[in-house]
Amino acid sequence: MNKIAIIGLGPRGLYALEMLIQALSLSNNEIEIYVFEESNEPGSGSVWFTDQPDSNWMNITERALEGLKLRPRINYANIGIDEFPSYHEWADFSQTSMVPDVFPPRNQLGKYLKDRFETLRNALQRLDSFKTINQKVKQINFENNLCSIQVGDDTLYFDDVLLTIGHQLTKVSDQLAEWTSYAKNKKSLYVFEDLYPVKQFAELRNKTNITIGIRGFGLAMIDAMRYLAINDFGNFKVVDNTTLKSVYYKVNQQNLKLIPFSLDGLPLGPKPINEHIDNLYKPTTSELNTFSTIVQAVAQKKSTVNDISFLIEPIAKIAARVFIDLKEKAVKHEYNSSEIEHIIFKFLDSEAYDHLLLQDQSVTTYELIENYIAMALGKSPASLDYCVWQVWRHCQPSLYKSFSHAKVKDEIVESVINLDERSKRFSYGPPVESMQQILALVDADILSLDFTKDPEIELSDNGWKLTNNKNQTITTTVMINSVLDAPKLLNVKSKIIKTLLQDDVIQPIHSKLGIETTEDGYVVTQENVDKLNLAILGRLAKGSVIGVDAILECFGPRIETWSKAYVDKL
Repeated sequence: MNKIAIIGLGPRGLYALEMLIQALSLSNNEIEIYVFEESNEPGSGSVWFTDQPDSNWMNITERALEGLKLRPRINYANIGIDEFPSYHEWADFSQTSMVPDVFPPRNQLGKYLKDRFETLRNALQRLDSFKTINQKVKQINFENNLCSIQVGDDTLYFDDVLLTIGHQLTKVSDQLAEWTSYAKNKKSLYVFEDLYPVKQFAELRNKTNITIGIRGFGLAMIDAMRYLAINDFGNFKVVDNTTLKSVYYKVNQQNLKLIPFSLDGLPLGPKPINEHIDNLYKPTTSELNTFSTIVQAVAQKKSTVNDISFLIEPIAKIAARVFIDLKEKAVKHEYNSSEIEHIIFKFLDSEAYDHLLLQDQSVTTYELIENYIAMALGKSPASLDYCVWQVWRHCQPSLYKSFSHAKVKDEIVESVINLDERSKRFSYGPPVESMQQILALVDADILSLDFTKDPEIELSDNGWKLTNNKNQTITTTVMINSVLDAPKLLNVKSKIIKTLLQDDVIQPIHSKLGIETTEDGYVVTQENVDKLNLAILGRLAKGSVIGVDAILECFGPRIETWSKAYVDKL
């Protein structure tokens, strides 16, 4: 009987197991299946685990989670596995288009994923051919067409392996390494190299007279900010249910100061507040089909394109149509469609490009946040950049599907990924309420926006002295790193990955990207290496695949393609 190991049981590993069982049932096959997950919450994984605080919010609307479809009833190996409801049915979700979108705490989705896995496991564990191993995999080796997996003191052998291990830590940056070394022998100074889990800051959140630096100004920073600010001294209160304007009310004086900073200092742009406003930026079905056809035509031919005009041009065409259709809801202008297309092309082609239709980023950070909130609320005309990135968000699923496993040059793949990463300030943007909370903390003199843009940082006996471009200074005694590692394969610290690299089992598609895989998820080996029965789905395949970070991609067609390919070759 064929034997497979699935290593990593977060959302992607869960769906891979479901699709595998479904494909096996359709082909009347039975195999031995071992699933490995070191956390105590298979299904949810570390990002969605249920024991995290409610202050960690999702950055995808509950409305958009309609992509988490029901699992149908499966009959496999003479046992029946009951269907499991869609997320919307499970959560009893309903919402009208004019009310603000809901962004639940991440632990709520974690409960759904955990329940979904447990119903599957409860059925499968009646089989001798299914095992769940709640331990860390130490090492993977390939020899004579078999894979050996070391876990604890045991070595287990498999015919096939699927890696779905998600986010992996990478080498610490020189800056963080210096900070950690400096603070090691100083009792009053603290460095946190990783932001999660935020519960590690439990002792800090209720201290008085404390100044905390937060490296990074993105979604993770907001999680840290919210966790630290919701404490024994104060909390947030929404004072306007239509705009979600918030205040931070203090019960007692704490003298907490939060100092976020990043290289560009630019804040996130919130998503539209409700479905009605969001639909203003939605491409038509015809536009999305045309976009997909154009991108796929380039991606799937061994094309000699030397830039990403093939991507920018169709996006510019859609966004120009949307911007003009916004009419008075867009910044006032007298340009025609082709002129708007040209401006958008220039904007997407160069971060340095500036135009009157684009939001002026030279205003204060506070004003910038206010402006983007007003656009998200539909209270002020949308700037062209806000419009473009909302259109981009709606095009992302089509882009991810059409461009993954592209046959273009590695440099073009990297350029496409870089542009998608640039979009994420808006396309992966937070809810309006999160940005209102930032302003509330500034108004309460708790969070400072004075040092957001690349401050000079000097180590002193009292901590980290930050100096901004106005020569203002502030000293922090705590530094929290909220910058999440990019999936650069050569920098990953995981022993599993380092061993596979050392043994020439895997190789990056590009030195700055992840593992090269085929369309069905299997690792592309070097010419002198036999094809391995090793498949990798998820973040470590970034480069071969794009869009790996989105929760809905964990339940997408790539997993279905892998399961079908695996069963077909049995």
